[in-house]
Amino acid sequence: MSFKSLQIRYQTARSLPAPYSYFYTLTINTVAANAIQVDLAITYPGRDDIDDDELIAEGYTRDDDYAWSGRLPKAWWESLAALVRKTRLQPVVEDEIEEDDDFWAITIEAENGNKTTGQPAKAEDWQYLMQELIQATYEAMGSERPFELIYLDLNNQQGELELHLTASFVERTVKITTLESRREQSKLISWSSLQHVMSQVYNYDYDPDDAMLKRPKRDGQWLNMGTEEWYEISDYRALGKLFRGL
Repeated sequence: MSFKSLQIRYQTARSLPAPYSYFYTLTINTVAANAIQVDLAITYPGRDDIDDDELIAEGYTRDDDYAWSGRLPKAWWESLAALVRKTRLQPVVEDEIEEDDDFWAITIEAENGNKTTGQPAKAEDWQYLMQELIQATYEAMGSERPFELIYLDLNNQQGELELHLTASFVERTVKITTLESRREQSKLISWSSLQHVMSQVYNYDYDPDDAMLKRPKRDGQWLNMGTEEWYEISDYRALGKLFRGL
């Protein structure tokens, strides 16, 4: 089953306190050339009773509520359509939602106009894609840049290796550019490959106190994740193997 429109209402579990709790409403309509029209509104409740200093320490502000309306390209329609096709909706019984359960209510309108409403049997699939979509809206409005990563191998026996990974959540594209022995090559890799890379990269803890704030020159393997910090990852052999295999 494909879709003509989607409406999603989501709320974090009641056990999750402010400032981390939030809820959003999301409406998606198919438009010309299978692009999608997105209308998103996110609200972070319960912050009035939290001190500003505590909010700032957690990386939040008193008003992080957010709304965006705009279009995303065909790649997004394709990803959503693939998820819709494998989704089974179950009835939403609010009295049976426990303290640690997120709330989901999804309405899918098929191309023939039929509508189905319920909660997804596999909510984690929707959770992941919706987080990517929200990230795409931040990128589309210019509040965040595409995800960037740089890997340096400065003790490569065959010469220095520099790898740049740039991922656009708007376009759902991942570009790899490598520079080795003064030879530059670029290619695109699949979006699913990005998900694998990020799961591996963020599997480690990086201590900002141990980071270099300038591009390193001494031997070692180094990782930069779009900020000024460079982390030495010479001991993280699995990461080095991952990047050299891209």
